[in-house]
Amino acid sequence: MNKVQLKRLSLLNFKGIRNLNIDFDNNTNIFGDNGTGKTTIFDSILWLLFGKDSTDRKDFELKTLDSDNNVIPKIDHEVEGDFLVNSEPVRLKRVFREKWVKTKGALESEFSGNETLYYWNDVPMSQKQYNEKVGEIIDEKVFKLITSPSAFNSLKWQDRRDVLVKIAGEVSDADLAAGNEEYIALVAQLTSKSLDEYKKQIAATIKKAKDDIKMIPTRIDEVERSKPEAVNAEKINAEIKLKETEIQKIDDQLLDKSKAFDEVINKRNANQDEIFKLSRKVNLIVFEIAERAKNEVVSQGSKALQVQRLIDEKTNGELVPAESKVKRLESEKTNLQNSISSYENSILEKREQWQTENSKTFVFDENNAICPCCKRPLDAEKVAENKNQLLSNFNSNKKKVLDEINAEGKAISDKKTAAEKEIQELDIRISEGSKYIDNLKSSIGGLRNQLEAAKDEDKSNITAEQLIERYTAENTELSGLKSQIAALEAKEFNLPDQTENNELRNKKVSINSEIQILRDSLKVNDQIKAADDRIAELQKEESMLAQSIANVEKTQFVIENFIKLKIDTIEDRINEKFSFVKFRLFKTQINGGVEECCDALINGVPFSDANTASKINAGIDIINSLCEFYNVSAPIIIDNRESVVKLIDSPSQIINLFVSPEDKKLRIA
Repeated sequence: MNKVQLKRLSLLNFKGIRNLNIDFDNNTNIFGDNGTGKTTIFDSILWLLFGKDSTDRKDFELKTLDSDNNVIPKIDHEVEGDFLVNSEPVRLKRVFREKWVKTKGALESEFSGNETLYYWNDVPMSQKQYNEKVGEIIDEKVFKLITSPSAFNSLKWQDRRDVLVKIAGEVSDADLAAGNEEYIALVAQLTSKSLDEYKKQIAATIKKAKDDIKMIPTRIDEVERSKPEAVNAEKINAEIKLKETEIQKIDDQLLDKSKAFDEVINKRNANQDEIFKLSRKVNLIVFEIAERAKNEVVSQGSKALQVQRLIDEKTNGELVPAESKVKRLESEKTNLQNSISSYENSILEKREQWQTENSKTFVFDENNAICPCCKRPLDAEKVAENKNQLLSNFNSNKKKVLDEINAEGKAISDKKTAAEKEIQELDIRISEGSKYIDNLKSSIGGLRNQLEAAKDEDKSNITAEQLIERYTAENTELSGLKSQIAALEAKEFNLPDQTENNELRNKKVSINSEIQILRDSLKVNDQIKAADDRIAELQKEESMLAQSIANVEKTQFVIENFIKLKIDTIEDRINEKFSFVKFRLFKTQINGGVEECCDALINGVPFSDANTASKINAGIDIINSLCEFYNVSAPIIIDNRESVVKLIDSPSQIINLFVSPEDKKLRIA
């Protein structure tokens, strides 16, 4: 077991204590009146280890105040403690210090904040390093549970229960269910959910089913009240049959009158068909007369049309393409002439380049000849040799440049010659094209003269309208057909009077409406049957819900018994770990149900109702078990120690805080 003991504690300017040194042994008593600083000692230990006070606050006032309750500036606030950790000495120190900075040009320094310094065995450390080393000795949460008798019972009951279950060890559901078929079946349902989740699911199912079953009588009553009053179906069907007989009689009368009406209509339609047939013949004869007249007029004017057609063919088919082609050839000629001008300028430039290059002569200064490598003057032999080499290079390079200029000039000259030759060919083609165009224009002019002569001849001929009028008057068949059509159109076909038919139809509509009303009244019985069927469904649903509730409540009963068995087992295991206190993990409710809890009991009295002495001894008993479970011990700080006559035994170091009115300053004994 890791054993942590406090051997010495030193406070400097901490929460009103200006300077205090305390040496501790295995059982240390500290006496003092209220307000003398007993709780401050506990705060200083927690602040030294974890940076918090006994109420778990990080931000609390630890600075020392003057008589006017103002913070005394520029002093350090320190807590230093000597510990034995498994018999190995460890010194911890935490210093809270104000930072004062004097800026350039200022007369006095200014407060710029606070800082905390950390020391481990007098070696400075960062906060992270310090916290990690403290954590290696003991966990903060565990330290608080095993140093204060009231800490464990200050936790929420769920957290207390979790700690106790860990101390007792897990209880397997399968082991608890062994030998009980109902429990085995229950555990089989817990493959994807916990027992608590399943319990809540069952409770939700029961609640919903009960809510649903409460509503069924209301729903049945609503359906019952919505049922209409029943009707005499036999009597209504008889009335419908009588009215259908009346309808049949009306239909027979309408049919007879309809036959007479149809006969007149058929005769009128036949007369119209005959008129249509004769009209088609008339239209055909009129069309043939119009075609004959048109053809005769066209025949008389065919010469002018032929001449116009020749003019169009000559103009569009020959003249326009020829003129377009000549324009294109002239454009090509212009482009070539521009190119020749450019070639001539280039040839002149090449001649000037050749003359400039050819006029260049070799120049060599024998007096200033130097070596190109070392830059020293050359001797006579080297000068002559170098001169000959340079002359040869000059002549060779000059010849190469002149040859290149000649070659480029010849290429340009060849292009110019080719362009001039192409222009000559274009001039020939343009001349021939112009002659061809002139001949076409002359030919078209002659045709236009012929066209005017042909038009003068056409003005003396008869028009198509005059021919149509003459041929129509001469056609006897056409006049006969028109007479037949007029006679047919003069015939009259009088339809029978429809007044009586309309009265019969209106009567039929009225009777049909009455029949529909009677048939609609029969639907009442269908509504009654549908309502009775719905009531039967609701009654069946009510029965099924009642059975479902019974089945689920049985499962709920099994769950509650299983939970009670599990809690009883866990309680027994937990209570084996304690000698002074016992724990109750469930309460039996009035309705027989089980309510989970975690209450500490001292001789059957709940911890909250026990006296101070019992609470302290119960807290020590709990700490003893926690130390054994966590395999660590630390000083137990007991406040209000004067309330306890005798403490139960504990392997931990004990620090007793006694309220002593006569001790106006802390006294250590």
